[in-house]
Amino acid sequence: MKKSIGIVICNYNKQDYIVNCIHSIFASTTEDFDLYVVDNASTDQSVENIRNAFGNTVNLIINSNNLGGSGGFNTGIREVLKRDYEYLMCVDNDVVFDKNAVASLRYFLEQHPEVGMVGSRTFFMDDPERIWGFGGKIDFEKYLQNDYYKNCLEGEDVPEWIYCDYVPACALMTRVEVVRKVGIMPEENFIYWDDMEWGYRFNEAGYKVAAYGEAKVWHKGGGRNSQNTFIHYYMWRNRINFFLKVLSEQDREHFADTILDEMFRMIYSVNLKGETNIVKTLMYAFDDAVHGVRGVATTGKVLPRFSVENRVQKALEKWESVIIRFNDDYEGIGNIIRNIMKIRPDIKIRISIQNCKTNRERMEYEYPGYQVTEEFSPGTDEFSLFMCSHIFSLTEDDESGNYIDSWCNIIFNEEDLMYAKNFKKAKELFILCMKNLLMGI
Repeated sequence: MKKSIGIVICNYNKQDYIVNCIHSIFASTTEDFDLYVVDNASTDQSVENIRNAFGNTVNLIINSNNLGGSGGFNTGIREVLKRDYEYLMCVDNDVVFDKNAVASLRYFLEQHPEVGMVGSRTFFMDDPERIWGFGGKIDFEKYLQNDYYKNCLEGEDVPEWIYCDYVPACALMTRVEVVRKVGIMPEENFIYWDDMEWGYRFNEAGYKVAAYGEAKVWHKGGGRNSQNTFIHYYMWRNRINFFLKVLSEQDREHFADTILDEMFRMIYSVNLKGETNIVKTLMYAFDDAVHGVRGVATTGKVLPRFSVENRVQKALEKWESVIIRFNDDYEGIGNIIRNIMKIRPDIKIRISIQNCKTNRERMEYEYPGYQVTEEFSPGTDEFSLFMCSHIFSLTEDDESGNYIDSWCNIIFNEEDLMYAKNFKKAKELFILCMKNLLMGI
């Protein structure tokens, strides 16, 4: 019997999740689909587990190499396009479906002829009432992507459905006739920014992209590998390359100033922490982006990350007490206190409100258990900390001392203080050297 939906799952080394994902799809209220699973040369037991659990009920395609998320999906999409399906679905391997999700996505497309692609309301698998993603916006002011309603709880004024710039490829449905016109996923990305770019293409071609809340799925999410610089390379390369492709010439200068400012802040920060391999990878990503290098990263661009010393722990290791002075904006002091107590639960913390409008009673109420003082008078055996908006906002006029910001970046010696105070000049030089590359000059 002819089916109207071709579902494509892309899998790579998720033997613990792929079988559950397939089971949840087969438990759907509709059976009007064929299921294609593309395995990206997994090295675990994924293929064996799929064969043992589902036999010939799943169309299993095994790639000889890892083609990335976009390449894996496109392998299956090409198979779907060979046949006479009306709808196409893309599904991540670590997603579990509500039984109504597949039918709900098709229903939405049937009711909204202006929509070419629709995504689900995706929840965290480990926090099943909290939203992982529900469509998103491509920000052309800060040149990044923003997921709508991320971390909101179900029922927190989240609409039933919305138009958006993109939907995550973890559980989306599109019309086959539209894919034939717009094209398949940007395979050259390998991974990251492929679903954003695909959604952008749909919108540019005149087809709306939407997210529909009645289609519910739960996503485990792979997490970000802290062992290497994989995500730093692909996220930055594909992000920069995307905006270079779509921006007009008159918008290039603002883009260059904005993206180089953000990139340099990250470079300067991780270099202070000693994570030099991230610095190298970011520069490889930048160079490849401006020269149009795509696909899988060549050898030596994704590098190992080595454990680095916790700088807050290093600063406090010889002290039994710490006193923190902050400005009027004290929102971040809670994060600082939590970070310190996680590292040194035995340390004594005093909070100074000297020269602040905040009154003592309020601080004592909000931070019970910590001594609040109206003066800043560190004891001889007490480590003093000035809370600032960001350590790289320090200038030549700021006094010597120890500084910490709400992200727990910390300055605790004269060498680091000089490094922080040189941030502005170093950033100006970096942008001057790199800007023409992004401007196409």
